[in-house]
Amino acid sequence: MSEPELPQELGRHDPPPLEPVPSTVVTTWPVGTFVENLAALSTGELLVSVLTAGELQVVSPEGARRVLAATPAPPAGVVVRGEDYFVLAGVPETGPYQVVRVGPDGRAAEWVAVPDAKFLNGFAVVGGGTAYAVDSVLGRIVEIDLDQPGFRVVLEHELLAKRTEMPGMPAVNGIAVREDELVLTNTESARVLRAPLGAHGPTGVVEVIAENLRGDDLAVAGNGDLYITTHIHNTVIRLGANGERVAVAGRDQGMAGSTACAFGTDGGLYVTTTGGVVMPLDGLTQPAKLVRLDLG
Repeated sequence: MSEPELPQELGRHDPPPLEPVPSTVVTTWPVGTFVENLAALSTGELLVSVLTAGELQVVSPEGARRVLAATPAPPAGVVVRGEDYFVLAGVPETGPYQVVRVGPDGRAAEWVAVPDAKFLNGFAVVGGGTAYAVDSVLGRIVEIDLDQPGFRVVLEHELLAKRTEMPGMPAVNGIAVREDELVLTNTESARVLRAPLGAHGPTGVVEVIAENLRGDDLAVAGNGDLYITTHIHNTVIRLGANGERVAVAGRDQGMAGSTACAFGTDGGLYVTTTGGVVMPLDGLTQPAKLVRLDLG
């Protein structure tokens, strides 16, 4: 499978061997739809943010879709806390941004404004009413209080930051929690990172755990392995704790423009794709998809 040609100043992506797992296309959206992020619901359904439609949609395991809420600006990362859903909404690379709270009845309202943000993207709940969002343009981590509306910038670091002026190429992008650390991707530099957590949030340390791996979003398996969507590289990669890499899905499994992944309540890994809106696969944009990967 050919790799896209990118400017030399970007980090290099080295595709690992492909060992595909069984896959099922759960549902599709029309060509041109940018499906951005997702979160699992206790009902077995998936909550999906559709950037181009400005909507949160709920998808059943059988593929039925319904619109839960319209968002006031394009939605990105989503998290679930109890019966409430929180989504990052704003215009990428421009802002302003806000966190929107959506109730189970679909009513949406601003939770807190983050006026200086340029691209709030990945979003993860740590616990105790605390969530972290990344700003993919400013290269920072923002703490969001899910109990009382509030936010604060808790970490800025050169490893999180952009190093080129290339538009549409995020720096820090995906974020997930693995035990007592945050794991993150920097798409532009093609690195996977870790940021240890202390009693009051990130300690200030950021370390590289993988090079030459251009990730978008990521999910943490029970054994600590990371599953990383690669978006323009059209794969999902498993990064083991020992550093071993393998692509568990590729173009034939529907990974054109793989944006995000999350484990469902049934143990499957669910992946959202854009169909290649940003960089069409072989020059052809496909329908956007939600795909279930069976990891065994």
